[in-house]
Amino acid sequence: MSQAAADALVREADELYRTERFADAAARFQRAVTVFPKHAVGWKGLGNALLNLGRPHDAARAFDQAIGLQPGSASALWGGALAHAEIGNKVIAQNYLRRTLVLQPQWIEMAEGTERLAPLVEPSARAADVLRRAFGPFATRAYRRGGRTIEIGRVAERPRPGQCTFVTFGLAKATWNAPARPRVELVLASNLADADVCGHILASVAFHLADAGFYPEPGTIVRDGVIALEVGELSYRLPHIYMCAPRAWELALPLDAGPPAITLVQVFPISDRELQEWYAIGSERFEHTLGARGVDVGDLRRAGC
Repeated sequence: MSQAAADALVREADELYRTERFADAAARFQRAVTVFPKHAVGWKGLGNALLNLGRPHDAARAFDQAIGLQPGSASALWGGALAHAEIGNKVIAQNYLRRTLVLQPQWIEMAEGTERLAPLVEPSARAADVLRRAFGPFATRAYRRGGRTIEIGRVAERPRPGQCTFVTFGLAKATWNAPARPRVELVLASNLADADVCGHILASVAFHLADAGFYPEPGTIVRDGVIALEVGELSYRLPHIYMCAPRAWELALPLDAGPPAITLVQVFPISDRELQEWYAIGSERFEHTLGARGVDVGDLRRAGC
């Protein structure tokens, strides 16, 4: 039989689908793709009908066929994401949904309102996944302020022996005034044995950025970001926070292409003298001079001269 015959079967199936006769629709769609296996619309229709019949495994296979034949079909990719999410194929579901949103960015709200897809587009959940892929498994501790929570993860012996990496979980929920800005998590390197001090610093900076709507652009400063915390003499020796690209971890950024994209920004405390130096020479030269002097910004015992 020809494509024309398959087209006719698909039209019949579409009408049955619109009247919610899903079993009959599925049978027609199945006949269409049997007589003309390259009928992408027939495979997509079959996937939709099977989903409504509670057969997500069969639906996923049908959508895979449709997407293989027509990779630029946003509706087929959407159906494939739904079916694979239903059967627990998270990686495939995320891939299909990401491709859907590249083609139809406005569908993000629909995804956020769909029970099976919402976890795949929730930035903080995606951030948690990519951070654990980047750093491996680790425990977290929760810090709370005003009914909100930021979790801080701790990874030993990173980015180099003798140091620990501290990273936020939850700042990626924050949105910024410019919609194109990526979502962000923060990372801090420290040689301090007191994990609570580092977690407290990082969580406080994250809360401040979210409250102020201040995007942590590399090369910018949060004045008095440490002194306000009253974490002993560290608050006065290194009272401010500097933000930069996290080069020490050698990670490819963004961590997740999105949408929305998710990236990582390093923060580290600096002294009053270093703050004045930043004012005088700008961020690019400031970072260069730190490197030229051999300053280890993960050494929170340093004098800050």
